[in-house]
Amino acid sequence: MATKLCYFDNTYQFEGQATLEKLIDTSNDQEGCSDEVLAKTLSKHPFAVILDQTLFYPQGGGQPTDVGTIRFDADTEFAVRHVFMHKGLVYHQGDFAKLGHKAVPGCVARLFVDKDTRLQNARCHSGGHVIFSIIRDNKEWSHMNEKKGHHFADGAYVEFQGILPELESVESFQQKVDSVVNQHVPVKSFTREVDGAPLRYIQVGEYLQNACGGTHVRNTGELGRICIKKIARRNGQNITKISYKIENLGS
Repeated sequence: MATKLCYFDNTYQFEGQATLEKLIDTSNDQEGCSDEVLAKTLSKHPFAVILDQTLFYPQGGGQPTDVGTIRFDADTEFAVRHVFMHKGLVYHQGDFAKLGHKAVPGCVARLFVDKDTRLQNARCHSGGHVIFSIIRDNKEWSHMNEKKGHHFADGAYVEFQGILPELESVESFQQKVDSVVNQHVPVKSFTREVDGAPLRYIQVGEYLQNACGGTHVRNTGELGRICIKKIARRNGQNITKISYKIENLGS
């Protein structure tokens, strides 16, 4: 059964409870050894925890992983170093603070997501959506379509198929971004059924909706400042890459 993704409901919930479904000791239990991709990923950390539900965001969609702690009892603490999803299951990778852990399937797990990392990632991801929204909402730039986003604090960018007109400078685009941020535009999430399956969308204000499974801020006023660092136009590849950085990340 797929892991329930509780972070969909509330980016700002940093603590919660779940039930341990499986503990994988990668030194002894080569879970999924017939699946080379899974086996390779699991081998990077000593243990992996699978829960019935989670608050931890698994790395993907251009957004980095949440980190934090899972406590099974007063003496059993698990440091979450990396989280990923594979075939609907979320794997929490890391290590135990002490030898002789007491984590067994069926026991209660208390989840503690690192607040600073979560909010930094949410701000960076929402910042990318602001850039996407401005581009896609401009009728003169209708030839541009989002290609991919990299929403890491170090080296964030959004890439588009299509060339942004040369008249649009870093300075003029920065003004457009600042306007959206300063208006404290709401950032909404909702789920819609597509081809018989639920699909989550994010919408900045009244801009175009965009399918997304990441964590986001409540409004653009929580972003700090989106600093546009560079607009790179690769005419030969018909690609525009807009690099940015989120400033003032403090809570």
